[in-house]
Amino acid sequence: MAYIDVIPLARAKNYLRIDPDLTEDDAEITSMINACCMYVEKRTNHLLYARDKVYTGSCQVKIYDYPVNSIKTDPAPWSLTRTMYIIFPDVKTVEINVGYLANECPDDLIQPIMQMLKVFYYESEKQFNSTLIPESVKEMLDVNKRFL
Repeated sequence: MAYIDVIPLARAKNYLRIDPDLTEDDAEITSMINACCMYVEKRTNHLLYARDKVYTGSCQVKIYDYPVNSIKTDPAPWSLTRTMYIIFPDVKTVEINVGYLANECPDDLIQPIMQMLKVFYYESEKQFNSTLIPESVKEMLDVNKRFL
């Protein structure tokens, strides 16, 4: 999967009220979708699509990413689950599948992406812009932050 699977180009163009036949901006819109999704992931630690990741540590591994789908390391190491993270003590490497499965990404993460996309697309035409990321988007994302 990729970010374009979370927010398909057709959905983004519909949200932006762009005729599906107009394809000149498709590459730029796709790039904006990727940037918006990366911003949401970095701000919240919610991974928007499922992927395998390898985590390392010197004497233990802490996983802050969410949601955790499965542990790929065999045998699965012992873990201690906390509210905001999972600790794997006495291991140096853990391979885990993390991120939302297909079509399971919550709407309260999708809508801020769509709002940012609209601002990025339409505000790029202005000479001066002071609101590339609206406060309403930041507020929606802040309630989903996994840590401070």
